[in-house]
Amino acid sequence: MITPVRMVLVSLPAACCLAAIALPSSEGSRTARGPASLAAASVAAARAPAPARLRFGIYPSGLAGCARRCAPPVAEDAARSLAAVKRLKGDRAFVVHLYGDYTGGSDASAGRLLSDASWWASHGLQVAAILRYRPESRRAAGGYRAWVRAQARRLAALPQTVSIQIANEPTNMARAAGDGSYPGVIEAIATAVPAARNAVVAAGRRDILIGFNWAAGARPATTEPIWRRLRQAGGTPFTRAVGFVAVNVYPGTWSQPWSTSAPTATQIRATMRSTLRAMRSKHMVAAGVSRAAITIGETGYPTTARRTQATQDRVLRAIAAAADAARTTYGVTDLYWFALRDGTSASGHLENGYGLLRDDYSAKPAYATLRSLIARIGA
Repeated sequence: MITPVRMVLVSLPAACCLAAIALPSSEGSRTARGPASLAAASVAAARAPAPARLRFGIYPSGLAGCARRCAPPVAEDAARSLAAVKRLKGDRAFVVHLYGDYTGGSDASAGRLLSDASWWASHGLQVAAILRYRPESRRAAGGYRAWVRAQARRLAALPQTVSIQIANEPTNMARAAGDGSYPGVIEAIATAVPAARNAVVAAGRRDILIGFNWAAGARPATTEPIWRRLRQAGGTPFTRAVGFVAVNVYPGTWSQPWSTSAPTATQIRATMRSTLRAMRSKHMVAAGVSRAAITIGETGYPTTARRTQATQDRVLRAIAAAADAARTTYGVTDLYWFALRDGTSASGHLENGYGLLRDDYSAKPAYATLRSLIARIGA
């Protein structure tokens, strides 16, 4: 069990500042190698066909990594958060998206991640874990792979763990949000992906998918060098181990159309289609992982006085429709909404308002919409 206070201390996700995306520094080209005792065929990621239905999930908090000004979050209530998530879930499969940080110093974040994952799993929720790369020094960067291996073994002990994402937004240079500004991020991903895959296979959990993610910014159809560099740094062990690639895409906020107060459904669908098409046909090909699944790792639309709750509802509908249509075309398996609850509803700051619920747990219109969508088209 975790207390309400502890639940909100899971490390902050990267739901901000995709406009700050840039290419991280060069990482070299060492090839990652798994344990010799595990044959390559035994650790290769399973390649599942496109699902008959889309699996939904959510970041079950309101705390966000803020690149702009944010107010301190209102305290959360674990019981009310759980009740809200279970109402969304209904009788469908449902995933909670949880974050933990590697710093090379304190391991408190990993402890909170495992505690929170166990708590949510004990209440019938599936778990997708994100192992962020945030070394406190260059020397600490070298410990990430071993840390990932250890966390993967622990997560594999939870039957409800469905996926492990290595690092977070390696092209996002906003330190409060992405991992792109930390030295060695390319090689860290390229070597930690097969390490995590080896660990879950050794634990008897071939079903757990290992992957990485990408933030869709101003030019989502342009294949950035990171894709090729991941393939070069990781080689065959990396490409064989990748089971999914997640995209963080926020139409009307951090993705096209840019910061529009009221984007149209047509604009939203166009952004989703072009982003997913480029991922499947260009970016993932460049990385050598074209057979992996695509998940929508983060998507959302924060509300303010100018950005209405009605617009959030419209954006949610358009994103879900586009993702559902892309299941068979582009192999999209999951959609994770960001976030369950506002950090601070009355602050007026953009990144305090991501929630489907206000900070007092009262529902915005999009909450009922997502609940209905999950019941109607969810896995």
